[in-house]
Amino acid sequence: MDYDIVFLDRVELTPASRRALEGVGTVRTVPVTAREDLMAAVRDAHAIVYQLFPGHLTRDVLERCRLLKVIGRIGIGMDQVDLTAATDRRVTVVNAAGAQAAAVADHAMALMLCLARNVVASHTALVAGDRLPPRQFMGIELEGKSLGIIGFGAVGRRLAQRAFGFGMAVQAYDPYVPPDAIEEVGATPLDLAELLAGSDFVSVHVPLTDETWHLVGADELATMRSTAYLVNTARGPVIDEAALVTALRDGVIAGAGLDVYEEEPLAPGSPLLALDQVVLTPHIAGWAIEAQVRTQEGVVKDVARVLRGETPVSPVSSSGSAGTLSPPSATSAERRAGAPLTAAQPMLPYSEWEGGGLPHPSATHPFGAVPGLRTIIEREGPLTAGRAYKVYVRGSGSTRVTKLARSKLDQAVARLLDQKQVQIDELGSPGDSEYQRVLRVPGSAPVVVREIGSRDLYEVPLNEVVALLERRLEMHRGATHEELMRYVLDTYGWRRLTDKARTYLTAAIRLMYAD
Repeated sequence: MDYDIVFLDRVELTPASRRALEGVGTVRTVPVTAREDLMAAVRDAHAIVYQLFPGHLTRDVLERCRLLKVIGRIGIGMDQVDLTAATDRRVTVVNAAGAQAAAVADHAMALMLCLARNVVASHTALVAGDRLPPRQFMGIELEGKSLGIIGFGAVGRRLAQRAFGFGMAVQAYDPYVPPDAIEEVGATPLDLAELLAGSDFVSVHVPLTDETWHLVGADELATMRSTAYLVNTARGPVIDEAALVTALRDGVIAGAGLDVYEEEPLAPGSPLLALDQVVLTPHIAGWAIEAQVRTQEGVVKDVARVLRGETPVSPVSSSGSAGTLSPPSATSAERRAGAPLTAAQPMLPYSEWEGGGLPHPSATHPFGAVPGLRTIIEREGPLTAGRAYKVYVRGSGSTRVTKLARSKLDQAVARLLDQKQVQIDELGSPGDSEYQRVLRVPGSAPVVVREIGSRDLYEVPLNEVVALLERRLEMHRGATHEELMRYVLDTYGWRRLTDKARTYLTAAIRLMYAD
């Protein structure tokens, strides 16, 4: 099918981006300046892609897009899209999470350095011909200073790495990141009030949501040190701009470095422009060549993936329906149709997920793992959380479930449970040797306890085991005997390869190879 792909602003596609769209659909570029233009442009679109277009994809707009499958933002912030409406309309939304993290962290560091060393003021004086004494531009060193990071996601972590290089102490506030995950990278977890009161520099790295709107206001600014500097490269409305101007004028804090504003572009009459103790840039933190190439190619490739019915690498919001995530396996379809789960239905082996493009849990916000984790549970469940985590990290290009990865995936599962996207079934009774708790998608057939965990392995018909082994070898011809045995155990839900089980499985393997 030739899909209609609409770009809402002019984007110079890289060769890799063009290749990604070849054979998927026809690209139209329709620069939008008014709501009427927007409605006409997207009404019959299968995909909408934008970078800097000035409008909003509201519920009203999305409800009129009867063919829409995917929205791609060539950037990070998603405040122009009604994500709830997109999910309700079964539209997948993708962005370039993490693609600009290094560039934004660099820019935040640059703003801190400019503030610490009066770079802008000294440059301006030199260009104007003012010969002021060096002491007029006396600065401070970063070494030994404390940096408070609000939002410890991809950008926050990279900024922490850079700050460590300057000899700074780093503390972080992020209610969605476990304290031990913050400590693992050498930072100190604090609540917001403690962080503001105890930092020489405060840098903001959170998305704009109802929860973060004016997160830093007059009361928060009043708790900061009078010698402290505030940096914002995230979203303007996270900081109460009027309160910040007042705090700067009154000497409540020493200065601010801003790349984003409550209203953009910054108005010519903004009071920020009249302040000497600020460094201002026009929302350019992510505009590094390497970052922009990664951003564009990542989003365009994800849009193409969704249109082909594949799993996107960087989903923001997804319906979880066939065609927006990976198509379900036959066994998953049977389960949703009500067929009972039997022990002979094997899970997809690790190798089939390996390198599947899932965001690594240690490098993303916990909720970034939600769509991929749900897909795994839907396609391969019911399965234990431990098994789901192992499959997930393989899909993110790793091989080991670290403590940090487990912590974030635990949060993703909690989110899925809270949203009732998955549920827990208990196999057996607590205290039994084979007791397990497994995850499955509501509406799928419940686990038949008798068929998982209640039979000894040797009670399973030998020909059933042989058939399973043959299917495994077809998918993974290089598997060793030990790997084959482990695969059978995983499939049937058993945890231990006992001597008795090993003897039985060895017999099955020999039978499989018999003429």
